[in-house]
Amino acid sequence: MKRQSRFSRFAFVPQGILLALGAVLLFQTTALAGEVVDVDGVPHVRNPAEPPGGIETLELEEIWRVGGDEGELLLGLPTGLDVDAAGRIYILDAQLNQVHVVSPDGEVLATRSREGDGPGEMRNPSDLIVWPDGGIGVVQEYPGYVIRLDGDGDPLPSLHPGGATEEGGFGVLMNGRLRGGNLVLCGQMTRIDDEARNIKRRYLASYSETGVELVAYVERTEMRNSANVELEQDIMPPFVLAWALAPDGRVVVPSDWDSYALHVHSPDGTLERVIERTCEPWRRTDEDRRFVLRLFGLPEDAPSPIELAEAEPAIALLQHGVQVAEDGEIWVLPSRGNRGLPEGVLARFDVFGPGGHFRRQVEVRCQGDPRNDRLVLLPGDRVIRQRRYVDALVTSLGPGALPDDSRDDEDASPAVICYRIRR
Repeated sequence: MKRQSRFSRFAFVPQGILLALGAVLLFQTTALAGEVVDVDGVPHVRNPAEPPGGIETLELEEIWRVGGDEGELLLGLPTGLDVDAAGRIYILDAQLNQVHVVSPDGEVLATRSREGDGPGEMRNPSDLIVWPDGGIGVVQEYPGYVIRLDGDGDPLPSLHPGGATEEGGFGVLMNGRLRGGNLVLCGQMTRIDDEARNIKRRYLASYSETGVELVAYVERTEMRNSANVELEQDIMPPFVLAWALAPDGRVVVPSDWDSYALHVHSPDGTLERVIERTCEPWRRTDEDRRFVLRLFGLPEDAPSPIELAEAEPAIALLQHGVQVAEDGEIWVLPSRGNRGLPEGVLARFDVFGPGGHFRRQVEVRCQGDPRNDRLVLLPGDRVIRQRRYVDALVTSLGPGALPDDSRDDEDASPAVICYRIRR
């Protein structure tokens, strides 16, 4: 990783003094970057617009790839991705209804599950969870439950989040994570009342391994009828996709569509802090609006049942704009982080310390499509690029498949590509 040096002008100072000065300056420019304000008993870390540590460039070097036009593995819609303690990569293909297990060196070790309704089989998968013992959990969108497999691919009892049957409704699951002993699922419960109104509860909640809800970090209940025009912000609130788990099981989730504000919850649900940064969301262009209409499968020249927002969400939604690294740093992809970038830069992340203070921005230099590809941080010095991730996600979850236009041959088909950070 190439880092900008703040200390080159002190090259003549003895090493011990230099290290001491460096520690003081690093503390002053990173740990205290934001103003901490108490709001109703909760610390709010209010960070400036510019990073105290400047902009760092991250150069990536490809070490292997699966899918695409190369190799034997065909990928249809590679959406879910996770990694185990041994560094093996697990890839969920939502079209072929399979989970591929790939070694740290890129060798395809096994393929798990298949399409069907039997034990360990899947339909409509949306995400993937890897258990510490090597077991697999496939998040099925509808009906919403988690299909469990052991490390050898044999079926285990499925995890059914409680509530839908008892309430006389049905459940949908969007995604899930397991980290630091905290199993978190994002979904929706819907029921119809006596007046034919849809009552929807959207939630991000912690669950036991028997499907009992333990604590809800975010929940919103709405009542609508078929005549309502829905707001885009209500259909796809940021917490549905742009949330992350820290290594200790803490939950980091955006507060709302327009605000650059992250809520950090302890596993038991306590709101520990709010991380804020001064940043204007990206105002949508006509091209952006056409993109969103296609996402929802809506025509451009007809009245829409959905009222689109004037700006993108402050934190990128479709590319899961929040990640937490192994050292506790919080990496955030804002809506401006994949637009207007320098040539050769795929994404620009904001990086915060574990306490919520703005440290630096990181520009990742790598081939790809900033609006379509997703970058995933792995332990150590590796990064995954899910090529054409947004296409795969939208096609698997919604009615609108984005057109395959304006792409060169290299980016014509989905692929999972692993890189090493070039030192």
